[in-house]
Amino acid sequence: MNLTLFTDYALRVLIYTANQPQGRLVQVDEIARVYGISRNHLTKAVHRLGQMGYLETVRGRGGGMRLAVPAETIRVGDVVRVPGSLGSAGSKARAQK
Repeated sequence: MNLTLFTDYALRVLIYTANQPQGRLVQVDEIARVYGISRNHLTKAVHRLGQMGYLETVRGRGGGMRLAVPAETIRVGDVVRVPGSLGSAGSKARAQK
């Protein structure tokens, strides 16, 4: 299975936030700097993860994101297979045929 870049970024966000002390807010800029990837692309992934219920986002000065559910309850397969969200490159290509 080939993952899209969007899915890769979303998984990186989840991994990074899961490795932080409980309750600590993480900023998109921090993750972008650590992984050396685009802030704009990460922002889109964070937004979608928030809609899916995996992240809690806090807006404003001093805001950021943290996991909305315990890390041990998140399954990679569930994140990747949600219809119309993250998906894989292979499944999107098959769907277009």
